[in-house]
Amino acid sequence: MLLKPDRLKSFSDSVIVVAVVLLVYNLATLATTDPDAFQPQVFFATLVAYVNSFIVVFLFWVTFTILLDYIKQLDDVVISLSLIFLILVTLTPVGNVAFHQDKTTRSLVFISFVEISAGLLLILILFYVGKGKVMHNPDSRGTLLGFCVIPSVYAISLIVSIFNFTIASIIPLSIVPLFVILRLRTHQIRPNDNNPRI
Repeated sequence: MLLKPDRLKSFSDSVIVVAVVLLVYNLATLATTDPDAFQPQVFFATLVAYVNSFIVVFLFWVTFTILLDYIKQLDDVVISLSLIFLILVTLTPVGNVAFHQDKTTRSLVFISFVEISAGLLLILILFYVGKGKVMHNPDSRGTLLGFCVIPSVYAISLIVSIFNFTIASIIPLSIVPLFVILRLRTHQIRPNDNNPRI
């Protein structure tokens, strides 16, 4: 396939727009319901799901864009893995709304599966493109750590749900603080480097 990275990046931007539209649609549907039928708890749960989904979709988009910036040549493997990743990203709003409205183990397993799979696909693409040299390059290690945040948080949430479902449902809210801490730590190690390299 002769597809250039900038075309894949444009396509990924379009897919992210679709994911954001799904987020807004879910929230707008609840906000425009009949005032007598309005349920504040459902609306609040959907609002929390919206914020969480928006953050996850945004962070996946940023990390995927960083990855694409350093891919010089696309092949069928990278394109296939990227398409599967983008499909999973569009499932993020659906899974988060289902989880925050239903609060069931099945909905937690679904959203965790989506987020862990998407994160693992990014890591797989990074290792495939880096041809096994990721751990030898400090910049690539920093990129890899960033890619691991979302799947790790959802894996921990899934494990904790076995013992305490309430705590498990709060754990995904730690994604942004973890990214900020990781970013600050990375800049302390490499203060002069603004662009991670693969």
